[in-house]
Amino acid sequence: MQASPRLSWHSLAFAIACVLLVALAWHGARTQRSLLEANQSVRGSLELITSIQAILSSLQDIETGQRGFILTGEPSYLEPYTKGRLRLARERQALEQRLGGNGDSAAWLAELDQAIADRLETAASNIAIRREVGLEAAAERARNAGGKAAMDRIRRLLGAAEAHERGHLEQDRQALAERVAYAQRVAVLGGLVVALLMIGAFWAIRRNLIARHRLALVAQAGQARVDALLQAVPDSLYEIDRNGTIRPLSPASGERTAAPLAIEPVLRDMLSRDGSPRTLTRDWCDEAGNTFEIRLVPTGLGDHLAIARDVTEQQRNRQRLQDHRAFLRSVVDADENLIYVRDALGRFQLCNLALAQVLDLSPEAVEGRQPRDLAAGHLLMPLLDGDQDLLEHGGAQRHAEIPVTDSAGQERWFQLTKRPLRLSDGSVQVVAVAIDITDWRQIQRLKSEFVSTVSHELRTPLTAIRGGLGMLIGGIAGEVPPTMRPLLDIAHKNSERLVRLINDILDIEKLEAGRLVLEMAPVEVLPLVEQALTNNEPYAREFQVSLALQQPAEGGVLVLDADRFAQVMANLLSNAIKHSPAGGVVTVSCERHGDHLEIAVTDRGQGIPEAFRGRIFERFAQADASDVRSRGGTGLGLAITRSLVEQMHGTIGFDTETGRGTRFHLRFPLNQPAAVPAVSPNTIARPAAIEGQRILIVEPDVRAAEQLAVILRQHGYATRSCRTPQEAREWLLGATFQALTLSPNLSDEQGVAFLRDLREEPGLRQLPVLVVSLQQDGEADSDTTAVRGGAVGVMDWLREPVDAARVVAVMRACLVPGQRPNILHVEDDPDLRTLVASQLAGLDADLWSAGSVAEAREQLAQRPHELVLLDLMLPDGDGSELLDDLSRNDPPIPVIIFSALDEPAAENHLVLRRLVKSRHDGSELAALIQHYLSHWPGPPATSQGESP
Repeated sequence: MQASPRLSWHSLAFAIACVLLVALAWHGARTQRSLLEANQSVRGSLELITSIQAILSSLQDIETGQRGFILTGEPSYLEPYTKGRLRLARERQALEQRLGGNGDSAAWLAELDQAIADRLETAASNIAIRREVGLEAAAERARNAGGKAAMDRIRRLLGAAEAHERGHLEQDRQALAERVAYAQRVAVLGGLVVALLMIGAFWAIRRNLIARHRLALVAQAGQARVDALLQAVPDSLYEIDRNGTIRPLSPASGERTAAPLAIEPVLRDMLSRDGSPRTLTRDWCDEAGNTFEIRLVPTGLGDHLAIARDVTEQQRNRQRLQDHRAFLRSVVDADENLIYVRDALGRFQLCNLALAQVLDLSPEAVEGRQPRDLAAGHLLMPLLDGDQDLLEHGGAQRHAEIPVTDSAGQERWFQLTKRPLRLSDGSVQVVAVAIDITDWRQIQRLKSEFVSTVSHELRTPLTAIRGGLGMLIGGIAGEVPPTMRPLLDIAHKNSERLVRLINDILDIEKLEAGRLVLEMAPVEVLPLVEQALTNNEPYAREFQVSLALQQPAEGGVLVLDADRFAQVMANLLSNAIKHSPAGGVVTVSCERHGDHLEIAVTDRGQGIPEAFRGRIFERFAQADASDVRSRGGTGLGLAITRSLVEQMHGTIGFDTETGRGTRFHLRFPLNQPAAVPAVSPNTIARPAAIEGQRILIVEPDVRAAEQLAVILRQHGYATRSCRTPQEAREWLLGATFQALTLSPNLSDEQGVAFLRDLREEPGLRQLPVLVVSLQQDGEADSDTTAVRGGAVGVMDWLREPVDAARVVAVMRACLVPGQRPNILHVEDDPDLRTLVASQLAGLDADLWSAGSVAEAREQLAQRPHELVLLDLMLPDGDGSELLDDLSRNDPPIPVIIFSALDEPAAENHLVLRRLVKSRHDGSELAALIQHYLSHWPGPPATSQGESP
C-alpha cells in the first residue's frame, strides 16, 4: 500500500533530472557559440595589432638603412632600406583589408599614407644627396628635412590605432569572461540540482533495502558474536531455566568442558543451597582429578548462567610457585652470607636469615619494609650505601671490606657485591651478596703475625749466626785452623741458604697477597743482563759451568724493577747452572722480536721430564726429590720468577728437549704506554744554581711543602721542593744539596725504598736525611705559626739479616777524627748485640746496649749519645716509640734503623707515621732541623751534583 507513492516520487525525481540535463545541454551550446564569436573578434583585433606593429617595424628598418648609408656610404647598408620598402607596401595593403571600408578607417588610412609618403620621400632624398654630394650635405639634409617629425606622426597614428584595438580587445575579453562565469554558475547549479535529485532517488531506494535487511543483519551479527564468544571462551557455559533444566551453551570439547551429567548434580546443589539473587562460587574436582571453578550467576529473568573454568594448570602453577619460593627461601636461608633484594623505594623484597639475624629479626619481619621502619635498621646502612646510585646508573659495585656491627654489638666484616636486577615490567631492583670475611681477616692477621714472627725470630738469629761465621772466616778471632775452615765454610754456606729460603717464603707470601711493591722505571736491560752474569759467575764455578752472553746481543729500554729483574735472572741462571753438566756452558741471549725484547737462558742439561713440565712453575715443585739433595733449592724459584715477570708486564715460557737441554725465555714490551725515557745523569737538565745552603724537600702535599719551605727560608736556608722520589733523584744528580727532608706522607712503597736507594749511592751515604712530618692547624697557607710537626734524622735503614760491612761503613762515615762518640744499640737479641759489638770493636767509639724500650730510655737519660742503632721490634713496645725521644734530645740524635719487617708498607706505618706525635710549631721545627744539621755525625756532606 505504501510502496506506490514512493515509486511515483522516484519517477518524478528522475523526470525533473532529465529536463534539467536537457536545459543544461542547450545552455552549453549557446555558450559555445558565444565563445566562438568572441574568439573570432579577438583574433581579428590581434591581427590588426600585428599589422600595425609590422608597418612600424618596416619603417624602422627603412630609417636604419638610410642612416647606415648616410654614415658609411656603403651600398650594403641600403639592404634594410630596400627590404623595408617592399614589406611596407604589403603590410599597408593587409592593414587596409583588416580595417574594412568604413569612413573612419578610410580617413585614418589616408592620413597614414600621407605621413608614410612624406617619410619615404625624405629618406629617398637623403640617400640621393649622400650619393651625389656627400656625408655632410646628407647629414645636414637629414637634420632639417623633417624626417623625425614625419616619423613621430606615423608613430602617433599607429599607436592610437593600436590603443583603440587593444581597448576593444579588452572589452571583448571582459564580455567573454562574464559569459563563461555565467555558464559555469548555471552548469554547477544545475549539476548540483541533478545530483541532489539523483542522490535523493537512490537514497530512497536503498532505504527500503536497508530497512528490509536490518533486522536480519542484527540477528545474524548477534548470533555470530554469541557463537564466537562461546567458541573463544575456554570455560564451559551452561544455561539453567526456571524449571531447573540444564543446557550446555559451549561447543562440546573433551579438553575443556566438564561432562554435563557429572556437573548437573553440582549445579542443582548450588541452586538448592542458596536461592538469593547473587553470584555463587565453588571449586569442584571431577573423577579425573581436574579442578574446576564454578560460578552461578542469576540473569534476573528467573533463569541462571553457570560458568565452569578449568583451573587445574593454574592450581599446579601456584603450587609450583609456592614450592619454588620455599626452595629459594631454603637456599638463601641456608647461606651464611648476607643476601638481600631491594626495590626502588628501598623496601626489602628478599632477605635471608643471615641478614635478619644481624638485626635479631626474622626474614618475614624485614621483607616488605624499609630500613627506617626497622628498629635496628641503621646497622645495615654501611651495606645499603650506594643502592640508589646503582639503581640510577646501573653497573656493579664491589667493596672489598665493609664493617657492620650487629644487634649484639659484635663487629663483623663483609665483602660486598651489588648488581642491578631488571624485571620484565621495566623496574629495577638491587641484588646484593655480602660475604662474611671476619674469620678470613682474623686468619690474615694471624698469618701476618706469623710472617712477622718468622721474619724477626728467624732472621735475627740468622744475622748473629751468619755474622759470627763471617767474622771467624775473616780471621777476626784469629787464624782459622785448616781442619776447621771446611766446617766453617759449610756452616756459612748453609746459613746463606737459610736466608735465601726465608726470603723466598716471604716473597711468595707477598706475591700471593699482592703486597710486593715494584719500583718500575725505564732502564737499559743489556747492562742488567751483563751484571747478572757477573754476579752469578762464582756460583757457576762451583759447578764447573761457564756463563756466556750470546753475540750479537740486542738491548733496549724496558720499564721494570731493576732489583727484581736481577732476582729473576739469578733464579734462571742458578737453575740452569744446577742442571748443566760439569764443563757445560749456560748461554744468555737478547733478541728483538717486533715491539718486544726476548731474553733467554739456555742450558745443555738433560731437559725437563715430560710428566713434570705442567707443574714446573708451581710452588715447591721439584722434578725429582733427589734434586733437592744433589743440587739444593727450595722449589720456589721458578714460581717467584713467573709472578715477578708477570707483575713487570712480561711473559715467561720454556722449550725443552730430553737429553738436549732447556731454554727459558722472557718477553717484555719495548714500548709500554705511559713509559718515560730512561734517566741517566747525562740527560738530566741541570737546575739553576741557588745561593746558600740548600735543602731538598720531598713532599707530595704541595701546600705542606710550601709551608716547610717558608719556615726554612726564614732561617736562612735555600730550598727546592719536589713531589716524588723520582724528581728528587734527578735534582740530587743535577745540583748540590746540604740536606734532604723526606715526608712520611709518601706512598708506602716510596719512602723507605728511596732512603735505602740513597744510602746505596757512595756520594749520598753521608747526606743528612730528616724525616719531617707536618700537621696543619690553621687555614692560611703562609701562616707558619699554624704549622706543627716533628723531625728525626735517619742515617740509614738496614734490613735484617744485617750486612756487617754495610754497618761498619755507615759507622765509619759517622765518626769524626779525634772524637770518641757514644753509640746506643737497641736490640732485644743478646747474641745479635754481641755480634754487632764484635763487628764495631775496631772503631774508635763506645758502644752501649739496651734490650727494650725502657732500657733504651734509661741509657739515653744517663749520657749523651751521638748515634742510635734501633731495632723496630722490641719486647715491651715498638722501637719507633723512641724516635720522638731522639728528636727532643739536645742535640737531637740521628738513628740507624734495623728492621726485620719485610714490607715497606708496614715500616712506614710503624715508624714514619710515629712522627705525628711530635708537635713543634714552625719556629721550633726549623730550629730542630737546624740543630740536626749542625750536629750531624761525620764531616759535612752534600749531594754529588753540580755546585751552585
